[in-house]
Amino acid sequence: MKKIIIILFFVLLCNVAMAQKVEIVPTSTLKGPQGVVANAVIDLSKSAGFEITATQKNSCGEAVDYFENAKGPVAIVWSDSMIKNTAVTKQNCIINFEKAAAIAVTYAPYEVCVLKGTKLESNRTYKLGNNKFNPGGTIRDDLNKNKMGIKFTDVTYDSSSAAVTGLLNKEIDVAYTATGNASTAIKAGSIDCLYTTGDTKYGQKLMSEFTEKSQLNDYKLGMMVFVKNLSAEQIDRLRKSLQKGFITAMTQQDMVGSKIAPDKTDIDQFINTAKLYGTYN
Repeated sequence: MKKIIIILFFVLLCNVAMAQKVEIVPTSTLKGPQGVVANAVIDLSKSAGFEITATQKNSCGEAVDYFENAKGPVAIVWSDSMIKNTAVTKQNCIINFEKAAAIAVTYAPYEVCVLKGTKLESNRTYKLGNNKFNPGGTIRDDLNKNKMGIKFTDVTYDSSSAAVTGLLNKEIDVAYTATGNASTAIKAGSIDCLYTTGDTKYGQKLMSEFTEKSQLNDYKLGMMVFVKNLSAEQIDRLRKSLQKGFITAMTQQDMVGSKIAPDKTDIDQFINTAKLYGTYN
């Protein structure tokens, strides 16, 4: 019995010692949806012998440069807003897709939210809070095509969560925010989200009921995890580790369209969407 315990101890010790270390970098802040994705990958991959740590870089260009030039195993959360960000920041925020393997993808839908009990009134003008990384001009212009004659003016925030805070502090009348950043305030009874580009589980209506012909009625922030410098066996093992809970974890965080091991069609569509978003203002 004593020998069995010793053997088991050494097996456990070897598994710990052989854990594959990987760094994962977001192209945006770890405090937002990309952090949700990175943390899920970190937690779920432990069962497959991976030790993944997240490192925040100062910009999308710095994150992409780190990913592209890494000598060891590395991962990145790349969003379909990065082609637009390349143009805005004058940095290269685009990875070499041919040399990276896609692990998983998910999408963060967006909401039009107001303080609890507030109704949007026809032919009024409202201050609209938006994340600086979103195509604010295109979003405002499309929302201004609504059926109620409502007009919106821009107030820009550093993040979706900051826009929600601005709404709660009555700095703005309406927040355009990722669902995950609004859900806590929705559940607390502080805000109502009236229209969504995603799931209607909080009682929202679809965005198309507000702006019938808008090109942004299905607008979502897509996030795909890519890796480099891992063997084919390690990539397969990492993907399989996410099958046990990634989609559930994303659903719990109000993400939609999640998938493990995106294929070439998925990746091409993702890149094409990023190119389309790159044309937005």
